[in-house]
Parts: sequence; C-alpha cells; structure tokens
Amino acid sequence: MSEPRVVVITGGASGMGRGTGEVFAAGGDRVVLADINSNLGRRAAEEIEGIGGRVVFHDLDVTDEGSINELVEWTESEVGPIDVLVNSAGILQNPMSITEMSMEDHDRMWDINNRGLYMCCRAVAPLMKDRGWGSIVNIASSTSFNAWPLTAYVPGKTAVKMLTEVLAGEMGPSGVRVNAVAPHVTPTPAIQARIDAGERDPAKITAQQALPRMVEVIDVAEAIHFLCSPEAKAITGVTLPVDCGYLVANTYNAYPK
Repeated sequence: MSEPRVVVITGGASGMGRGTGEVFAAGGDRVVLADINSNLGRRAAEEIEGIGGRVVFHDLDVTDEGSINELVEWTESEVGPIDVLVNSAGILQNPMSITEMSMEDHDRMWDINNRGLYMCCRAVAPLMKDRGWGSIVNIASSTSFNAWPLTAYVPGKTAVKMLTEVLAGEMGPSGVRVNAVAPHVTPTPAIQARIDAGERDPAKITAQQALPRMVEVIDVAEAIHFLCSPEAKAITGVTLPVDCGYLVANTYNAYPK
C-alpha cells in the first residue's frame, strides 16, 4: 500500500464531494472535507470516520479568498502537505434563456463554479509546484463539450475544462498533474430533488446515452480517484467524461437516416 496522501475536497459535505471523500478515505488517505454547510459537512466527516476513514471537516466559502487561504494554511499545518485537491464545490442551473437569468444569479454561479475553483487552484498549485508533486482534479461537466440551454452553467463548465488544460501545461514541468472529470446527469441530492419535483426524467436521460443507466456518484468518485493514482501518472490535461456514453450517443444517434 502506498503512503497515505492528504486530500482536500471542496464541496465535500454532500454529493460528488462526499462520495469522493469516501473513496479516498477507503484507500487509506487522510481527507479534509471543506464546505460552506458546516452541519452537513461535520456529519459527513463523522459518518465516514465511523466506517474507518480518517476524515476531518473544515469550513470553506469558495467565494472568499481569505477562507480559501485559511483552509490551505490550516491543512498544511495541522494535517500535512496537500497531495491532492479536488474542486467539487458548485451549484446548478435550471434551463432558461439569456434574458430570463438575472445578472445576480449569473454572477453568483460564476463566483462559485469558476472564480472559487480558480482561487482554490491558485492557493494550492504553487505549494505542489514547489514540492515537485501533486494532483488536482476539477469537476467539469458533460455540458463542457456541447450546447445546452444553461446560459451561465455551460460557459462556466467549459471554462473549467479549459482552465484544467492551461494549468496542466503550466504545472506539468514541476511534476504536478491537473485533470478534470465531466459527469453527465448524476443523482446527487441537488439533482435528485429536481427528479422528485418532476424537473428531470431519468428515463429520458438514460434514453440519450449509450449505456442505459444513470451515472452514479460512485462512478464519478472512482474516476477522480483513478486520475490521482499512480496508474494515471502519464495523464494530465484531460477532461474525462463520466457519462454512460452520452457524448458518443449524442452524435451517433444524430446520424441522418
């Protein structure tokens, strides 16, 4: 077994962040779950610790650079040098036109999904660069590859994909790898609430994919874990679709018949 790593996961209180924390903790790593939802985050850390994981929670507001810097300084001092950063914090958008979405909502989405992710990378990547190792995984989206009626979310997730590639080029010579995963619709608590409200239809979603099942949180978590593993040591700058074949089916099924 390899030496335990220190893994920081933003948005770690629930959904993909929590699922990723469970996978890393199961592998013996020391995990810091960071989230703005303190109650949910502490409960998640306690529950993962209860099944044998080494997990702690730390408050984090990704829209606040001071909060990010405090998390990084605390982790480096109290837990250890950060080996892995997973940027999972993010919010969703319902379909709407460019005129329907308020600028306030637009700016909030960019503050969390993009500016916050950027600042997290900015705080951690130089430390990894100085040490000559490290792995960063960002959560992009299947929408990073094509057009959906999500006027702030889609451009934002496309920016995450491109930032991943830019940072991979910058950090690679220092031994730091930067990758992303691009999940398709996954029943996290936020998505499940939309399914329960009738806003998303699992049957329609799976009908658009090559594999007729929903992507699960564990699928995304295991892909992230792989990208941070020694088995992926030659992989950097990629955005890995975790989409049950949505992207290939989208073009394959569009062939004129």
